Amino acid sequence: MLLFITTKYWSNVTFFVVVLSTHIYSGHSEDDDGQAKAVLTTHPKSSQIFIRESVTFRCNIQRGEVTDWKYTWRKDDVESISREHEYEITEVNISNSGVYRCLGEHIDNGMYSKWSDAVRLTVTALPTASVKMVTTQETLYSGDTVKLWCDISNYRDWTYRWLINKERLSSQTSKTTTISLSDQAGQYHCQGTRTRRPQNSYLSSSLHISVTALPTASVKASPRGPLYSGETVTLQCDISDNRDWTYLWHRDNQLLPNPPSKTTPISLPDQPGQYQCEGRRTRQPKRTYLSSSLTIIVASLPNATLIITPNPAYTGETVTLTCSVGSDSGWSYTWYKDNTKKVVTLSDRHTTTGATFTISRAAESDQGLCWCQGEIQSRSISSIISDPVTITVKERPVAVLTLQPNWPQIFRGETVTLSCDIQGGEEIEYVFYKSGKSVYTKTEPEYRISPAKNGLYTCEGLQKRNGLKHSQTSNGIQLMVLDRPQAVLSVSPQWLNPGDSVTLSCGVKLTSN
Repeated sequence: MLLFITTKYWSNVTFFVVVLSTHIYSGHSEDDDGQAKAVLTTHPKSSQIFIRESVTFRCNIQRGEVTDWKYTWRKDDVESISREHEYEITEVNISNSGVYRCLGEHIDNGMYSKWSDAVRLTVTALPTASVKMVTTQETLYSGDTVKLWCDISNYRDWTYRWLINKERLSSQTSKTTTISLSDQAGQYHCQGTRTRRPQNSYLSSSLHISVTALPTASVKASPRGPLYSGETVTLQCDISDNRDWTYLWHRDNQLLPNPPSKTTPISLPDQPGQYQCEGRRTRQPKRTYLSSSLTIIVASLPNATLIITPNPAYTGETVTLTCSVGSDSGWSYTWYKDNTKKVVTLSDRHTTTGATFTISRAAESDQGLCWCQGEIQSRSISSIISDPVTITVKERPVAVLTLQPNWPQIFRGETVTLSCDIQGGEEIEYVFYKSGKSVYTKTEPEYRISPAKNGLYTCEGLQKRNGLKHSQTSNGIQLMVLDRPQAVLSVSPQWLNPGDSVTLSCGVKLTSN
């Protein structure tokens, strides 16, 4: 029996309306007040449900069949009506948390059951997995092995899934996994699964595993450049990063039993080959890349080559001796003269700079056989001495100037030829001078002129190859240039009487320029 009491107000008179509702259901027991009771249950029975799980609410009315009722579902203050006595949430989330009740309304007579007792549903977030690196070193190098640990703080009995770059490592199911670098560098995740609830954890945040290239070793030799038989060469292994290295040496791909030091000596000519080095140590990084190869070869001693310019030379000229020993630098030079190979003594006329020996104001005493030799004094290396070269120093040839025709006086308009004769047979140019100034240069020794004025003429030879003076200055020829002579007629006596004798004289008047 249900008793509903309502109060109505009319003209200041209060009326109480009492409605008695009685529900009789055959075959079912009633509550004390005769009203059916709704019973709300959940599956699973736990009031704690995890995100992404499914939960089913079941509303049972203590009278009649489930199909005799329609159901009102209430979550907190929100209601909905359904013909189904089950209400399923297939994948719960946090917003599904709350207090749930249900109520039945009989389809035939419209009578209501009592509201069920409240059932509180708590939706709990899944446990969070986190991936950590057990190794404490800050920098990881190619070839290292690293241990990763998947931590899930709540619950136990997890089976672990490991992923690299979103691809599953199918063989890994334990809490820890060991990876080898650099073939397994990348983004790592882990996740837990188990048979009991909760059956999954969240996927962990990514852990980026990056690989640093190993330090690179490099090998260098001292001394540098060509190496010669009898020398001892020191090889040095340089590693730019880190310290405390132990050094390993290889020759022609074979590990050498040398002491594990940064430098190692090798003797020539017995130990040529391809040399490499690498570093090892107990801390990370534990090794380096193998260095590039350094080829050690034994070179033959170079020959010195002596060049003398000009040669032959004339007295007073500057003569340069140049000694060359291959292309290598670092050579100093020794100069020898005469059959005794006596070392040349330096003076104000004999100076040396690098590979050059200079003779200033060459004299006949500078003639003779010369040699040179290169030396690397810091390495006690000497080149093969040069072939001898003979320096020839001679007096300049005499230039002889002649005039054709050999007239002492020349009248204006006449042409004469000056000839410059120089012995020696070299290719030269002839330079003619008038009163000390160059007036004509030619490869022929003759100079044809029609002089207009007096002058002193000389000549000399210049070497065509370098423009240097070849001969001595010639003798001088003084040319006197005259105007053409005028005939002068004279009469003597100038005053005559008839029958007198007279003398006519014809003379020539000369004028010099």
